[in-house]
Amino acid sequence: MFDLLWDLHQGRRIGEAQDSASHATRKATDFQERVRFLEERVDRVVLLNMALWSLLRERARLSDQDLMARMEQIDLQDGVADGKVTRTGPTTCPQCSRTFSPRHRRCLYCGHEAAAQTPFDAM
Repeated sequence: MFDLLWDLHQGRRIGEAQDSASHATRKATDFQERVRFLEERVDRVVLLNMALWSLLRERARLSDQDLMARMEQIDLQDGVADGKVTRTGPTTCPQCSRTFSPRHRRCLYCGHEAAAQTPFDAM
């Protein structure tokens, strides 16, 4: 009798472990797809930036040094030379005074649409 209960218990635990492993596999596959999608988007953005820079260099007679200097200037706007633009932290909704992330265009609480400060805020 004890063996039967033990086998049932172990069978249930094995089933739970298999379910957990299956869930983890699905999650890993989902993340792999997201990474692949993001890599494709980054590749398109790099291509776009290269094309834009090529046009600017030809038509505005700018040099690569001009571009590098401007990149450094923009990088230092947050006070840290780290090679990236630091995203701003959460802001307060002017309508309901609750905190919301700048990643969202609308306040999750009242629906107020945040005004874009720069053209890049809308992206």
